[in-house]
Amino acid sequence: MKFAPSLKFIRSRVLKNFLIYAFGAFLIKGASVFIAPIVMRILTPADYGLLALITSFINVLFVCAGLGMRQFLTIEYFHCDACGQKKIVNNMIVAYLFTMVPVFILLFLSTGIINKIVFIGQASTSLIIFCLLVAFIKFFVELFYQILQYAGQAFRLTVIQMAAAFIIVSLNLSFLYFFHWGVFSIVAAQFASVSVIFVIALFFYMGQSYYVHFSIGTISKSWWYIKKGLPFIPRVLFAWILAVGDRWVLAKYASFSDVGIYSVADMFGQLFQMVVILPLSYAYYPYLMKKFAANKDKLLKVDNQNYKTMILTMFALFILVTIGFTLFKPLICIIIPKNYHNALQYIWVLLIGYIFFLGTYFSTGFLSFQKRIYFLVLALLVPAIFNIVLNILLVPLYNIWGCVLATVLSYILYFIITVVYNFYVRGRLSR
Repeated sequence: MKFAPSLKFIRSRVLKNFLIYAFGAFLIKGASVFIAPIVMRILTPADYGLLALITSFINVLFVCAGLGMRQFLTIEYFHCDACGQKKIVNNMIVAYLFTMVPVFILLFLSTGIINKIVFIGQASTSLIIFCLLVAFIKFFVELFYQILQYAGQAFRLTVIQMAAAFIIVSLNLSFLYFFHWGVFSIVAAQFASVSVIFVIALFFYMGQSYYVHFSIGTISKSWWYIKKGLPFIPRVLFAWILAVGDRWVLAKYASFSDVGIYSVADMFGQLFQMVVILPLSYAYYPYLMKKFAANKDKLLKVDNQNYKTMILTMFALFILVTIGFTLFKPLICIIIPKNYHNALQYIWVLLIGYIFFLGTYFSTGFLSFQKRIYFLVLALLVPAIFNIVLNILLVPLYNIWGCVLATVLSYILYFIITVVYNFYVRGRLSR
């Protein structure tokens, strides 16, 4: 079988889906960036710092609550037929409900402890309750998105995500201006958004007849799915520590205002991730997995093409990021309030770190297909620990710059680890 030349690749469904995802992500994240200056004029840097911690809390709780099952789905999905794929999804939903409903009930009864430990006594009870609700429902929403992504339904997924973003943006502004709810406005808007998408996902679940695969024996299989998913929890947690764990170090050794400034700088990194990294992974990962599955006797050739694509993509993005930031920096100065202008000096460096993080989506594709689960888990352990240690060492000396440097160097380390191990596995297969 001949491998597609670059021109054919460019015209492929991968690029079409990438453009759909990227355009949707640009509108979605662009809307958030558009209202960000408005939010910044209402919230102080300290409030913005608290918001960053709240967002991180929701994300880490959502990750832990999922018990690694969505990551297990990533590995197993493309090894099953259509019926098997539905059975796995249905069984995961049952396992999640069976295990997490009691856990979240306990969390709802422990809001005071959560406030003291996580938010340093700065969050209200109602705020924490809505954070818990968002984290619980988000599992179903993200699983729904994941299924649409794997099915190649880029347009449908993008339209639904845009609807969710519209709800968040409109309610954010309404709650901030008319109800004056402050930070709680952002969380309440998220809750409304995930609730609407949950209803849509429920109609999808019924319409696609997932419920047909439910059986009494499914509950007994819950522990099996949990066992398969558990190895992925450390990986996702390490990824979270690598991405946002530095905010807690910054809050401890600096101030909530510094967390707010750093979060504004990283907002552009999040925009880059939404518009480039995630759309590319949504479009490219299913394509790459199907390519591996269709060419099991030529895996190295497929991965060689994968690495060529990685190098070209990373180099092109380095050029585009450098030129783009230089051109748009004056515009950013106009958009962002003056008390947040200190964030500008960190943006380009953070974006370079995100480019290396993007590279790991390419370098781990072959490893995912080979089901190198424990490596994928442990590969993040070293850079995550490295990130926290560097932050503890550098933040007291250099404040925000210490945080930025620690994060970027950790992304680079993660990229190097995955590339080296990938070539080690390739070398063993070629013998």
